[in-house]
Amino acid sequence: MLGLLAFMERWKPGSTQGFEPATADQIATLAKPHGGLNALPRVYRDFLETMGASTGSLRLTYYGTTSISALLEDREDLQRERPDARRYLRFTMGEDDEYNTTGRRDTDDFFELTRPTPDGRDAAIIRIHEEDLVRGKGEVEQPFPTFSDWLRTIIVFRVGFGAEPKEQTRYYDLESKPEVPAKAYDFLTRLGFSLTELGASSAVIPLEHSEYGAIALIDAPTASIPSTGLRLRARDKAQQRILEEVISDHEDELSGG
Repeated sequence: MLGLLAFMERWKPGSTQGFEPATADQIATLAKPHGGLNALPRVYRDFLETMGASTGSLRLTYYGTTSISALLEDREDLQRERPDARRYLRFTMGEDDEYNTTGRRDTDDFFELTRPTPDGRDAAIIRIHEEDLVRGKGEVEQPFPTFSDWLRTIIVFRVGFGAEPKEQTRYYDLESKPEVPAKAYDFLTRLGFSLTELGASSAVIPLEHSEYGAIALIDAPTASIPSTGLRLRARDKAQQRILEEVISDHEDELSGG
């Protein structure tokens, strides 16, 4: 989390103001039905201890919240059936939206506690309505492989790609060949890009070029988006044009050609 805060302040000074940690009692209460504190993925505990009570002006969900107080308050409804706490831990809660025509709250995000990462610090995540998860019906989405991938992607979008003018962020739809993410990574590192404090995985790779004041994000193919995506943005428009020209000249190479 310290690295995440440093990255945010570098790209958008003041963006971490208003972060409030959850209390130890809140975290313990949230963890209790799932088997105690050790049942929480370590990266999620770090998140709660940094911004579990409030993320300030940073919006991590389009509709809903990650607030631990909201999660705990909702749990007070003892009449509602819940998913198996040994398997699922909810970390975002959808909300009712005036534009939602389905007649029910937006989807929630859950950890699949039975699918931890090899190092045990994280776990797979899914997105679904809570009542559908209980009943074993409805469509299960996997927006990102893990909580870490979810968080690092949102942070890069909010503090980097979301800056005005938004159209300055350039998106490249590369091929679906499995070797493309590695080729894109190798190409960008040859240009001088390097990994950031956010870390990376085989699915989500944020990169930064300190000299050019640029940031890039490589997204590996998923079931819903079967091709590798590359987003690029430089603070300076002239530098942005130079990088776009370089990438355009090598787009075949980036696509695995």
